[in-house]
Amino acid sequence: MTTATLPGVATAAPGGRVATVTPGRVDISDRVFRKAAEQAAAEAIGVDRGDVSIDIAASRDTVVVRVQAPFPIPRLDDTEAVQAATPVIEAAHGIQADLHDRLTRLFGRPVSRVDLTIAGATVPQRRRVR
Repeated sequence: MTTATLPGVATAAPGGRVATVTPGRVDISDRVFRKAAEQAAAEAIGVDRGDVSIDIAASRDTVVVRVQAPFPIPRLDDTEAVQAATPVIEAAHGIQADLHDRLTRLFGRPVSRVDLTIAGATVPQRRRVR
């Protein structure tokens, strides 16, 4: 949906503020969307940003995000942690919904789709106590 506005006319802005529209156009490159999505996905999944791969398809009205990352799992010899862990598919659906909401707010335009591919597992490293 495209809304036409007149230059210099006050319009409603997010948060109930009033904004003055300036004539012109704002273009945001896919690289900006990709970097922002990498950081958001890494935080949501719980892995390093370098482990996350993002593909973005942005149009004027919407954004499609494809995320590929390993999934953090507890150490398999820690039976309590394994039993308390959320099933992978359930956690993935939660991450997918969280990313959709976060990226829609962050990008300021609708995210029509978030595809999440789990490409492996990562286990936390044991740390030695001195």
